[in-house]
Amino acid sequence: MNPTTRKNISYALVIGILAALLVCAMQAGGLLQRLEWISYDWRMAQTQATAKLDPNVVVVLIDDASLKTLEPIAGRWPWPRSIYADLLDFLAMGEPKAVLFDITFSERALNPDGSSTLGEDDQRLVEATQQYPFVYHAARLLHDTADDGNSQLLNRPLPAAFPERLSMAARLSQQPSNFSAPSNNTYYAPFPELLDVTTGIGIVDVNSDADGVYRRARLLHRYGEHFYPALSTTAWLNTTKPGSISQANHAATFGNVTIPLDRDEQYMVKFFPHYETYSIAGLLASMKKIQDGDLTNLLVDPAEFKNKTVFIGASAAGLEDLKNTPIDARLPGVLIHASIAANILSNDFLRPVAAWVTYVGIFGFAIITALWVMLVRLHSLRFIVPAIAAVAIAYAGLWAFSANWAFELVPPLLALGLSWLGGVATLVFTESKEKRKFRRMMGQYLSPAVLASVMKNRDDHARAEIGTQERVTVMFSDIRSFTQLSEQLPPEQVVDILNHYFSAMTNAIFAHQGTIDKFIGDAIMAFWGAPLRIEDHAHKATLAALAMQERLKDVNAWLAQRQLAPLSIGIGLHTGEVILGNIGSEHKLDYTIIGDNVNLGSRTEGLTKNYGCTILITETTFNDLGGAIPCRLVDLVRVKGKNHPVRIYEPLIHPATATPEQVDHAKQIAALAEHAFQCYLDRDWPNALIHLSKLPDDGPTHVWRERCERFLALEPDQAWDGVFVMDSK
Repeated sequence: MNPTTRKNISYALVIGILAALLVCAMQAGGLLQRLEWISYDWRMAQTQATAKLDPNVVVVLIDDASLKTLEPIAGRWPWPRSIYADLLDFLAMGEPKAVLFDITFSERALNPDGSSTLGEDDQRLVEATQQYPFVYHAARLLHDTADDGNSQLLNRPLPAAFPERLSMAARLSQQPSNFSAPSNNTYYAPFPELLDVTTGIGIVDVNSDADGVYRRARLLHRYGEHFYPALSTTAWLNTTKPGSISQANHAATFGNVTIPLDRDEQYMVKFFPHYETYSIAGLLASMKKIQDGDLTNLLVDPAEFKNKTVFIGASAAGLEDLKNTPIDARLPGVLIHASIAANILSNDFLRPVAAWVTYVGIFGFAIITALWVMLVRLHSLRFIVPAIAAVAIAYAGLWAFSANWAFELVPPLLALGLSWLGGVATLVFTESKEKRKFRRMMGQYLSPAVLASVMKNRDDHARAEIGTQERVTVMFSDIRSFTQLSEQLPPEQVVDILNHYFSAMTNAIFAHQGTIDKFIGDAIMAFWGAPLRIEDHAHKATLAALAMQERLKDVNAWLAQRQLAPLSIGIGLHTGEVILGNIGSEHKLDYTIIGDNVNLGSRTEGLTKNYGCTILITETTFNDLGGAIPCRLVDLVRVKGKNHPVRIYEPLIHPATATPEQVDHAKQIAALAEHAFQCYLDRDWPNALIHLSKLPDDGPTHVWRERCERFLALEPDQAWDGVFVMDSK
């Protein structure tokens, strides 16, 4: 694993853990609850869109049409209690399993004479309730804060019938064990005569969440030491008569039925998009027809209620019992109880997932996302994959919800998002920092144009911290006898000459896309082929050497104006595999190349002194030129420290600046040199001298002529192979 990868993994772990801890803190502080509720409501609406209410649960509603229809008969709301007695008579014809009122009859109706005796209408309801054992009435248990107006109402003892006949302990002959529910301190019960005859009571209070939406309800309510059933469970408990009731591990167990509860020990209601509802006006109209002996064309047949659990409540807007729920912002409150009853009958319960699962998801998604962002090199994947993952998590949560598992979605999604943002921000910062560092480093070696290209494709061109093997053309250039010259001049003038010289040579190298490796005293080391990868680096390096040779004329003209001696230089080029990297100590690094081929390039520059040439290139550089630049064969040498002999060549002319006649002449010289050298290798000294006489009278010609004349006088031994061995660097 390379250092960059290790560093990015470390960054990713820090980012992921910090993002996870932040989300955990927000989760523990309840800051994400409202967002989670929005997610919960979306999942409820989506998964329950086609859900069917258990057919054994129906609802009779006091709707706006009923209020309008019955006003001429019963007067304005509230109606006489005899209306409900008539309703019970009608329902009884159908033999329902249970009829539950979500209407509290907590006070006797006022008599016309103002007396407190039980009125005729109330008496009718009491008699009907006593007559039909399937009737359950509503009560309320509340927790109120004491103030000057209600202090007398708080912590009153319940009517004796409550704990003695209607509590869970009385109905089951035992108290629910380990059951938790908030204690209440005030109540509203049916008026005494009605309370004494009802089969059971159901607590109708349901509290909304902090955002005003009703999602959860309690299955049992507590007042003092006793528990009482909710309206949704009272008939079911009376029918099933569970042997025991207990609560443990966020679940309520009623006999052999276990109902999951959330962390607040409340039941998560599964709502329905449609409910089987009847208008009370339709039932009473049907009752009137039956009483009149007309059994044809009944609006509602009482047989429709056989063995069904019937809830009676209000949906009229003026009765103020409309609740904001996940699937309907104006759902009649009675339908919450009906929904719970249907859930229980169908054994269809949402199961909240344990808190530790949420925290595992937070840390898991945060860390995985950070690792992905920090380790994936393709920018588009850093954006696309986390976005896809977020959508996948949302729909996985939706699918799980449809399978009755209520995972928390917002915390892991937020952890993913924060981790992604942290990773991207870190990358932007670190990559910007690395780019600045890289630009500063490479700006020492590259021309502005090449640097811009390298920066644009930095990942493709340079992996300096890792080190790579590259095929490059390396150049060494040196000023002849500069040490002697510098000893004769003041230091400031030496620096001035070098600066002027280096500027001219650097411009020539940069103009041909070269990389300056370093200045070594009066020498220059440069290379082509990295970090900007170019195929024709040998060609560009040779052109740069020829350009340096031309620019030296301008430098010498500048020196002549100052009555200073001209400079002469030697340039050596070699092409081969090198190791490229940021090399040095932890305190000082240089972007450079190393290897045997670098050394051979340096030796080639040193050979220019022996042959009196300005430029020499090795045969690998010559071969890579492919004949594009006319080059003259100079010799076959074995440099110090090398066993394999190398042919060296002298580039003769810059093809772009020469005339066609000059190019042809250079090619003729190259051909003559090739023939002369072949004669030389064949020990044909006379013919070699003939060819040499046609070559320019320069350094390489002098060297060959001297050798041929020596060998004519003294033939070399049979081991001679034409290779000239260099004993010095």
